Amino acid sequence: MFSLKNIFTYVLYTCLFTSCGHYPKEVESALLSAGKNKENLTEVLDYYRNRDRQKYAAACFLIANMPYHRSKSSLSIPAAYMEYFKKTDSINRTVPNANSNDSIRQILADKYSTLPLPEQKPGKEDIEILTKDFLIHTIDAAFEEWHKSPLLKNLSFDEFKEWILPYRTTDEALINDKSSLRQMMYDKLSRNGMNDIHKPIDLYKKYVRQQRDINKRIIASAHIGIYDLFIPAFKMDCHNQATITCNIFRACGIPVVYEFTPQWPDKDSRHYWCSSPDSTHTFHPYTPPYNNLGEDWELSLKYSGKVYRKTFGAQRNTPYFLKAEEEEIPDIFSQPTLIDVTPNYHVCTNISLPAPPASENKLAYLSFFNTQGLNPVAWGHIDPKKQVVDYEKVPINMLFFPTYMSEEGELTEFNTPFILQQDSITGKINKKDISCNHQNKIKLHLLRKYPHKPHLVNYRTKVKGALLLASHVSEGPYDTLFILPETPPPYWQRYEINNEKKYRYYKLQSKDMSPIYIAEYEFLAKKQGLHTYSTPSQLPIFDSLYNSSPSICPYVKVTGTPMKSGPLRLQACDGNPDTFIESSWFGMEFTTPVCIKALQLYPRNARNGIETGNNYLLLYYDQGKWMEHSTARATGNYLDFYSVPSETIYWLRNLDQGKEELPFFFYKWQQVFINQGFH
Repeated sequence: MFSLKNIFTYVLYTCLFTSCGHYPKEVESALLSAGKNKENLTEVLDYYRNRDRQKYAAACFLIANMPYHRSKSSLSIPAAYMEYFKKTDSINRTVPNANSNDSIRQILADKYSTLPLPEQKPGKEDIEILTKDFLIHTIDAAFEEWHKSPLLKNLSFDEFKEWILPYRTTDEALINDKSSLRQMMYDKLSRNGMNDIHKPIDLYKKYVRQQRDINKRIIASAHIGIYDLFIPAFKMDCHNQATITCNIFRACGIPVVYEFTPQWPDKDSRHYWCSSPDSTHTFHPYTPPYNNLGEDWELSLKYSGKVYRKTFGAQRNTPYFLKAEEEEIPDIFSQPTLIDVTPNYHVCTNISLPAPPASENKLAYLSFFNTQGLNPVAWGHIDPKKQVVDYEKVPINMLFFPTYMSEEGELTEFNTPFILQQDSITGKINKKDISCNHQNKIKLHLLRKYPHKPHLVNYRTKVKGALLLASHVSEGPYDTLFILPETPPPYWQRYEINNEKKYRYYKLQSKDMSPIYIAEYEFLAKKQGLHTYSTPSQLPIFDSLYNSSPSICPYVKVTGTPMKSGPLRLQACDGNPDTFIESSWFGMEFTTPVCIKALQLYPRNARNGIETGNNYLLLYYDQGKWMEHSTARATGNYLDFYSVPSETIYWLRNLDQGKEELPFFFYKWQQVFINQGFH
């Protein structure tokens, strides 16, 4: 039973909460910053207060957090764009193979070029501009989806507030409301039902691909809101794509959140994607509109660094709120709407380090290596009494540099770099500090400046099992001369063929007709007949002994005409290893039959090995600085450096070409790049 005191308190609270002009503390604070828009917002609150308590709570949530949101810019999209994309949608539905018809593509591109450019203006704070009608519509539409979508039936109210309710995802221009997004996309996504989240996302992928294919010839000069999704020019803008996808999915009753990594552990860039719960409420990340739940996990997202989720509601444990009054914080952490979700991606632990030099700062950071300078990816709270920095959710097998912001606003190192390692037997996580040993000098034998990329390794695996076929006529039948026995390495590889017959047509075909990626290929034979010959490309040289007496190739390269395997067929025999073909087969036609004795392949790769003739600089890390050791010119596909300090990290820079570089350890006489861990 309630005591009289409890009843009085409850009645008093109810009167205050429901009386005109009294709202929760966070809402009252937001209203103070609304200026002339305050009346709009209070009308929303009053509209729901005595009508629907849950919708009132939703309105309070949106308004209380609106001061933390704004559009980077505002866009006014002419109606002609909606009509244009309605037309492309209709053509895709009614004209067979329209999305691969170049004539139709060109007509549409010409039409697109006549559309007026969108009007762009500086963005404004949401709290100052959002209207009563917009907010009421947002809330009612979100609740309607919550109550009827099969994918939302088990959502709690707190989950609903973040996964469905928000009218924006990041800093996008507010162009489409939930109803217009739903009207545009729901029928396309729900065709196979909405009982399994994979189904609408598969349809989403298919629809976007169709639109991009038919709009392939468009030359875009400006962003056009949601329609960016349908133009190939903006296909690699992952932040934009994830933002648009979140807004569409939420309007269509599909639960989704926006996540990102401030920097990959192995490159300077960051990445943005979506994550959605499956039927067990387990979140799976994916990069829209290319993948479904978890489809790009193995080759991409599991290699992310620190990972954060962008929320609508402000999070009080972020640097935005934790910093000292005059303390500067990195731009990436200047937003209060972040949740650290790194444990969803990596094994993590909490650690403490000695605090940086005396200052008024309340925060310190962990930074990743970046070729432009260190980049903060995590924050820690300074305990002034214990003089330590407490870091939470620190992933293993990643190299971190402890840093803080100086009074001049510069990121400054204050401790040695470290990497966390997990013992494979005990499971215990240990911290390994990286310090330079000048007493023990070693020799470095180096083959690369950057690690192998997982997706390119995957491309090469598809070449294994490919068939070398030969025929006297282009239509066949073809004889099988050779089956590639292994995955080719990322450099020139020669395959000897036991062949004594002459053929006019030779082609390499994947074992299952899936695409293979080849940068260059050459057919070799003994010199005879009237063919045009040249010297084959040199196979790689990996050590000084082989470099002093390279093997002599018994064959010559035979010149032929590339067979018509696709529009980019010439890119695999143009002498440029930076271009490549993506095709299930490719081949060569010769003017007269020739007996091919060997095939040389150069698979698509990033050319991050040591390139003969290029100049390189070796650096090593010592007491917070990169120190130059020496420069060398590569006479083969390797470099040897002598009398190098040990037990630290090294950085090999190509002074002539290429941008991708990553520090490495030298462990058990080989390079171990920092993103691969150190064991």
